[in-house]
Amino acid sequence: MSPDVVSHIAQRYVVSESAVRELFRALQSTGGKLAQFSHADLGGRGQWMPGMIMLSDTDDAQTKARIAGLCAEVSAIVQGRQTSADEALAVPMDAGASGACVTMPAGESWWPASFGHPAASGEQHGIRYAYFPERDRLLVQQGARITSYDTTGRQITGFAQEQSTASRICFTSERGPFELSELECVPVTP
Repeated sequence: MSPDVVSHIAQRYVVSESAVRELFRALQSTGGKLAQFSHADLGGRGQWMPGMIMLSDTDDAQTKARIAGLCAEVSAIVQGRQTSADEALAVPMDAGASGACVTMPAGESWWPASFGHPAASGEQHGIRYAYFPERDRLLVQQGARITSYDTTGRQITGFAQEQSTASRICFTSERGPFELSELECVPVTP
């Protein structure tokens, strides 16, 4: 991993470059599928695999979310997935939304801080979601890409992801089940 990418990731996730390098080595040894680590910037001793993170400090949800995002992003790079390609990571940290589906820098949480706390959030197979009913928004992160969906007129009450299809997310609302493809992709506006 190039020094520029290491530096950029370290800045975005508020960790040292040595923490990113340690995580990269751990993930590289498993093909990006699992990491065991012990670094103060990574919450002490811990382990990660898609959909699961365990840290020494189990009570700090923000640190868990931040380190899980870091692990998912470095894992995508190790696996050579396009969602965390160098060009996606090269987006300036202060760049505003220029379209409906944009790459955004991660902060303390993977969603913009201005969104506050979601009513529901989760992760499976490297895809994360956060639902903000007061904003009528559903945010979905795959690698470094965060996509925003308009949920106006729907009150999401359940989430599911098919085990056999990593990219198919289904939801339940007061109007019944629906798929992510049924929602309109809209700009991420903080």
